[in-house]
Amino acid sequence: MLLKESTNGKLLNRFTCARRVPMKIEFRVVGQDEAGCLFEDQVQTVNVSAGGGCLIFRRNIKPGETLQLFSPKGIMFTAHVCWFKLDPRNNLRFLGFKLLEPLERWVLSSGDYLLRRQNNETAP
Repeated sequence: MLLKESTNGKLLNRFTCARRVPMKIEFRVVGQDEAGCLFEDQVQTVNVSAGGGCLIFRRNIKPGETLQLFSPKGIMFTAHVCWFKLDPRNNLRFLGFKLLEPLERWVLSSGDYLLRRQNNETAP
């Protein structure tokens, strides 16, 4: 389903494309790496959207894996790994994720971005 965003007229796919906001937040992540080993790491977001975001990692993670993200306040979010990219020059990995639950306590809601744009504010 495509939606027309009121702020700039672009068409957005409601299920796969959401406005991303540059935001650095540290999370404790628990999951399984590409080799099948369980891990617990401190990671940081590059950007977030109302339904997910992008994390910087130092491990290889397979798309399709499920991760548990713990916010600085201790709130747990379950996330599905959608994509994974390697930056060999800097030995970094970028991981895109989609939240499975709970969306209502995530750092950004679908209305936050539109409200900030209308008020010419930046993300917290």
